[in-house]
Amino acid sequence: MKDFTLPANIKQIGSIGDGLRIYMEDYVCTFLQQYAEGAGFEERIAFLVGRTMVIDSQQFLFIDGAIYGRYAEKFEGHLRFTEKSVEYAEEVMEEHFPGLEIVGWMQSQPSYGTYLNQHYAAYHLRQFRKAHQVMFVVDPLERLNAFYCANPVAMTPTERMAEIPGYFIYYEKNKNMHEYMLVNNSQEFSAKPPTLVELSPLEYAGEKETPLLDELFNPEEDKFEGRFAPGGPRPKDPAEYIKKREDAKAQKRGQTMEQKRAVNMLGGLCAVLFVVCFIMGVGLIRNQERIDSLEAQARQFTTALRNQTAFDVEHAPVFAEVPVVEAEPNIAVDLPAETPAATPDTPEAHDVLDPSPPPLPPAPEPPAPTESPIQPEPAPPVTEYVFDPHEESAIVAPIPETYTIQPGDSLLAISLYFFGDANMMYAILELNGLDDPDMIIAGRTISLPQR
Repeated sequence: MKDFTLPANIKQIGSIGDGLRIYMEDYVCTFLQQYAEGAGFEERIAFLVGRTMVIDSQQFLFIDGAIYGRYAEKFEGHLRFTEKSVEYAEEVMEEHFPGLEIVGWMQSQPSYGTYLNQHYAAYHLRQFRKAHQVMFVVDPLERLNAFYCANPVAMTPTERMAEIPGYFIYYEKNKNMHEYMLVNNSQEFSAKPPTLVELSPLEYAGEKETPLLDELFNPEEDKFEGRFAPGGPRPKDPAEYIKKREDAKAQKRGQTMEQKRAVNMLGGLCAVLFVVCFIMGVGLIRNQERIDSLEAQARQFTTALRNQTAFDVEHAPVFAEVPVVEAEPNIAVDLPAETPAATPDTPEAHDVLDPSPPPLPPAPEPPAPTESPIQPEPAPPVTEYVFDPHEESAIVAPIPETYTIQPGDSLLAISLYFFGDANMMYAILELNGLDDPDMIIAGRTISLPQR
């Protein structure tokens, strides 16, 4: 073994302990997976062939091939190899795997994971009695697998099989396994199940079970021979193991249904929450749009009111003062002639009132005229005009032909400012070829309609 080197291209599965190191070739993994999947929910068994060696006081097991379990028989729902199965394996080993030996076997159990069936564990201890012979449990549906081997320090019967925590998959040219897979193509694996022989309980009870592989292995090299000798303890009641297996299957099925119910419930709750959040989000978006629209309208009305106020102050009508003409002094007033005053003795004095006004005092003499500087003639009176927007003949301020938009302006404010009419906004739009009254740009010059 001096020239032997471990494979370099490897993949580690699980954790590697201090015990047996297992190396399985990639073609073997592919073959066993296809072979187990081809049976659907039925179980299958196969032989594992390879070699063992010790390197630096460390025991290694190399699995270089696999042979499917032809001529297997079935009793009470459990598969087992027959003598014809062993004969077939010997022929295949001689043709395709010369120099190798049977180092274990594979048992597939769909939907059971890597659970170790106690019936198969006892069968392994009776038929594969060497320390390095392993049991490879495969679940093709869940794509799980695990190695088991005999436990040399087991204290109770239930601890006689121990799980190997990890192994390696190595990638090399495996011509022998490749040829065997070509001869026994995948169609045969998937369509042709192993030949099964159903045995009745009476046939099984009357049959003397002996190790099938005694001719292949040397019992003297089996250090476990004293503990697990041929014809060792067999199951007390196979129905007990079948019942346990069915109970485990029912329990797992119930757990699966509970998990599915929980997943469906969570999925429904998530869907309801999604719909509620979506509706609330749409409502918030619409409310925000309404708020933005109201704010824009408020800004427009504020701007229009400010511009209208400035326009009214700038174009307010001017009221002229009416000149007051003073009366000239010393104007003679013609008074009627005096009438005799009535005496108290006359009846008219008490009944008739004198309509004439009392006499005025004599007017003083006017002063002598003096020379005064020449005063300018007063300006003609200004005619007062009151602006009436409803009067057709009212005079309005001239409207410019163009207007440069200022920051904060709107077409509504411009229409009210220049025309006093909000509807002129549409005339401005049409004149300037605009579509949206809100899409105006500060600094742009627009044309104004002329009345």
